[in-house]
Amino acid sequence: MLSALTPRSREPVIVIALLILGALERLVVTSGSATPYRFEVYNVAASLVTTGRFADPFGYPSGLTAHVGMLTPLPSALAYWLFGVGSPRAEYLLSAWTVFLVCLSIWLCWRLAVALDAPRGGRIIAVAVASLAPLFIAIEVRFGRNYEHIPATVILIWILLRMVQADAGALSRGWLVLIGAAAGFLFILSEAAGLAAIVSLGLFHLLRVPLRRWWIAPVSTLAVVGLLAGPWTIRNMRELGAPIFLRDTFGLELAMANYPGAVHPADPRLAYWTRLTEIQPMSMTEAQLRAGGGEVAYYRAMGQTAREWIAAHPWDFLTLCGHRLVESFLPPRWFWSPYSAAPERFSGLRQFVVWLAALGGLATLVAMAPFRRAYAYILVAILAYSAPYVLVHPDLRHRYSISTLLIFCALDGSFRLFAYCARSDIPDADLRHRVGLSSPSDTRA
Repeated sequence: MLSALTPRSREPVIVIALLILGALERLVVTSGSATPYRFEVYNVAASLVTTGRFADPFGYPSGLTAHVGMLTPLPSALAYWLFGVGSPRAEYLLSAWTVFLVCLSIWLCWRLAVALDAPRGGRIIAVAVASLAPLFIAIEVRFGRNYEHIPATVILIWILLRMVQADAGALSRGWLVLIGAAAGFLFILSEAAGLAAIVSLGLFHLLRVPLRRWWIAPVSTLAVVGLLAGPWTIRNMRELGAPIFLRDTFGLELAMANYPGAVHPADPRLAYWTRLTEIQPMSMTEAQLRAGGGEVAYYRAMGQTAREWIAAHPWDFLTLCGHRLVESFLPPRWFWSPYSAAPERFSGLRQFVVWLAALGGLATLVAMAPFRRAYAYILVAILAYSAPYVLVHPDLRHRYSISTLLIFCALDGSFRLFAYCARSDIPDADLRHRVGLSSPSDTRA
């Protein structure tokens, strides 16, 4: 073991202290934690509280909707039901809940690093960076409080942690049922995070789970998905006239990202903002949306237009896909201020740290995966998570669920590389074990 926790270790105390400081920084120092973020999820939550209808996501009476996921507005609706729609107490409660989830995700990443036997110094520094130098502070304090990305991050990292722990220890049927059910719930909450969990779980089964138990987790996943998505799909068929399984926004998102102006824009931020104001229903009036046939018909028309353009310009589409894949991991600076020409404070420094974490984290995972199964589970999860955003426009909210993971992986690899370079006098087999390139758990059960 490289740096396992001992009963008398002070590391958990250090981690908890860093997390408390990070929470205080987000809630006390940062402004905006009690200001409503009046966009789609806020509007649907307000509709649920005031009318009892899952409707009106655009700020005007557009009717019943599947624009947001069925689970996404529920925490906001609960806070607004308790304290009033958009009230400072409700918004601060949501901010506090979101910051708690952010700290919980960092704690789970630390636990994952311990399970991976990552170097102690690397994992403590990773906790400090994620806690005290928030790279996406606006998401964590304001923009993300109504959305599903931060809760999805917690569930995804917990699933990865359970797989890594089960990979090195006993594997019970109960844990397979629980992990499978969590993956199904996550897929309903966030398609990209759910896809990441399911693909990683598939690799886990292939490498670790005995063939006679392969059915357990998939059945649990399908059961949860069916129980949640079945009634939702029936509701959408009855109320919206279409069997919408999760959300109906794919056509709109495809059109947002694939059109002639996206190919070689002189100013990518301005091109994005212009496209957003042209076709996003939040920028339209009620009459304009009704003229387009309503939400479902309008999104279908947007999707059809985008697919026709893609069919007529396949090379431009592939070029855009390549750009979006790179931007998912290496976001341009304007991603920190997409709605304003004025750059956000310290966006250059934040971009540098994000790029460094992405490159270092991916390099660590690629280098370690052939030697340690656990790293392979994380690698395929991150790649699967990013895959859907090759087709649509990626932004910082979309990449949030993998950002802290990449910080921990980058520092893990950096400390392992330093140990490898500094101990060249150790025999090769022993050195490989000391830096974590071999593990006695990497045998098929």
